[in-house]
Amino acid sequence: MWKLHRYYLRELGVNFGITFGVMFAVVLASLVARGMQKAQGGVLLDAFKTMLLYALDTLPHMLTIAFVLATVATYARAAQDRELLAIRAAGISPRVPMTAALLVGLGLSCLSSYANHYVLPDVYYYKFRVVAEVARSMITNLKLGSDRIPLPGGGVLTFRDRSGSEFRDCWIYAASERALPEELSPILRVDSVAIPELDEASGEIVVTLRGVRDPVRGIEMPQFDVRWDFRDAADRTKREDRDDDLRSDRLLAEVLRGVHPRPFEALYVLFRRCTFSLMPVLLAPIGYCLAEWTRQQGKVVALLASLLPLLLFYFGEAVGARLLRATDNPWTAWLPVVLLLPLGVPLCWRHLRR
Repeated sequence: MWKLHRYYLRELGVNFGITFGVMFAVVLASLVARGMQKAQGGVLLDAFKTMLLYALDTLPHMLTIAFVLATVATYARAAQDRELLAIRAAGISPRVPMTAALLVGLGLSCLSSYANHYVLPDVYYYKFRVVAEVARSMITNLKLGSDRIPLPGGGVLTFRDRSGSEFRDCWIYAASERALPEELSPILRVDSVAIPELDEASGEIVVTLRGVRDPVRGIEMPQFDVRWDFRDAADRTKREDRDDDLRSDRLLAEVLRGVHPRPFEALYVLFRRCTFSLMPVLLAPIGYCLAEWTRQQGKVVALLASLLPLLLFYFGEAVGARLLRATDNPWTAWLPVVLLLPLGVPLCWRHLRR
């Protein structure tokens, strides 16, 4: 029997690796624009880091979808080549070739469980805070090789000539109104701008503007200083801490100690992570039975049929989130599993008992 298990394990592993690799590459490519936008003002490494973090955040979805497609593709090929029929004719139970899918599904469930409970919360936390490092890099480097310098909090400084840390014949567009005196407009013409090095201790940079003219309001000022804080620029893009940021052990500890402000939402997050972790091992027999059920229609029909449990799963995910807001019941996180039972139990009973 081990030879049969090894045969399907190898094919299933190859199909899963190819499917997951293609999906991850597609997701990573689709995040190029978002990564460049989030890392605007930083370096190329910041953009790649942002893309990678957003792609890793979709890991539970990609594991589940790639595994279902790989399982159906593997056993649909075996059903079309009459391998599964020959196995039945030899008196071997159909549960024997299905064991390979269960083993791979169990391994992926363990990997997904560890990732959902301990790794992805840190990824989810950090992907919203890459902007702080981008802001620091933006102000430290200042893109001095260009004639445009991005300003903290939005805005840009353009100059015609430069001598060391002093820039002459400049135009400033300051998107942050707090950076300029109230009587000035966001657009200024400046004779010279002196930008010193960033003060690492305070995180501030003091810029001296000389010969300031406001073309909109007709105001002229001989000199004034502008103080920018890169930490303040990063904090304006910061979001509130959420349950998705916390590891499951810390989240459960807050609930059990009674210090969590919304315990039902915290339990929903925990149950949702468990649901995603169980999906590979639960979908393994369903994928096998769908492949055998559609052996007469071909691989395309089998792959289309594999979308049915995925649609039920994500429909239950969406409805469960709405029910949580309506009922404050954290057990709605298990709704995807409940919706899969009417499909999986009769299908597996019919094909595994014949």
